[in-house]
Amino acid sequence: MEPGYTVPKRSSILDAMSLKFSDHRDQIVTQIENSTAVSFTTDIWTSVRMEAYMAVTCHFITREWKLRNFVLETKVMEVNHTGVNIAEQLGEVADTFAIPNYKREAVVHDNASNMKLCTETLKKEPEKWGNVQGVYCSGHTLQLCINTALKQDRIRRTVCGCQESRGTLQKKSKGYSCVERQKQLNIVVHTLTNDVATRWNSTCEMLDRLVEQRWPVTAVLSDPSITKKADRTLDLTADQWKLAQETAEVLGPLITLTELLSQEENVSLSATMQMLFNLKRRHLSPKEDDSPAIREVKKTLVTEIDSRWKLSLLEPSSIYLLSSALDQRFKQLKFLTNEKKDLVYIEVVRLAEHLHQ
Repeated sequence: MEPGYTVPKRSSILDAMSLKFSDHRDQIVTQIENSTAVSFTTDIWTSVRMEAYMAVTCHFITREWKLRNFVLETKVMEVNHTGVNIAEQLGEVADTFAIPNYKREAVVHDNASNMKLCTETLKKEPEKWGNVQGVYCSGHTLQLCINTALKQDRIRRTVCGCQESRGTLQKKSKGYSCVERQKQLNIVVHTLTNDVATRWNSTCEMLDRLVEQRWPVTAVLSDPSITKKADRTLDLTADQWKLAQETAEVLGPLITLTELLSQEENVSLSATMQMLFNLKRRHLSPKEDDSPAIREVKKTLVTEIDSRWKLSLLEPSSIYLLSSALDQRFKQLKFLTNEKKDLVYIEVVRLAEHLHQ
């Protein structure tokens, strides 16, 4: 450190940070004033020190049709993570940024029961939250569908076998040998991917990468000079390799869809129904050459999607259908019957007329 440098006092740093926060808050408030509606996303996560934090982000479109989003606050959750407490914390953040109740349009959250209770609590406070709606995060919901499909017995055993093989090959000496085999076999040099329970799509990515590296993996595990006898049995059987490849192929489009639905720069709500119906019709329909295990995976995915989004019970007033009808890309609502389309269009007109009253 420069000897002549005087370290500022703690109070000076806090004052400077407070002024900077106030300046940024005022800028955000000004932009929110230039919008007609605001949606929120919120989640609670835990730090490595096991401290719980609640993050709140706002999203809106300005009158110039620019999509904006800001992280409003990441605050320590010192109270129990009940739905009522989360609702109270969320209200404090919205009040800090002077967001009026009539602009509080929606709260996007995961599928946890306390988050559902949070939005139910907000709906009971129209004087603070207007006609706010709770919306499940589509990326998280789709991930739950995938996780359920992976619990099928044959798939689960294959995934466990892949995890054991990958774990053994992650050891330093075997990892180096695997790279050598990749070069010898003229296969692209990629490291194996970890399966992390808390990271979306990691199981699918692990399967896909193992299938890509099948022959280097098999070469290392079957080489007695590298792998001890007890570990040589960790190589997958031919049927397991085939099932791993088929599973990765089925889940590939769902991974892409999860990523698309999770991007902040994209408007995803209006695309959700079109994507789900296309996914069911074009990709998850059973084929003649599907193995029994893959047929069951597809069947489970379709059942989960139908159940979690309640596709058979969608009302014309559904926020998903209304947003699709207002999106130039999907306004024809090709995934609905003509009768259902007309009901959605009637609801759009009714809401438009209500705006001018």
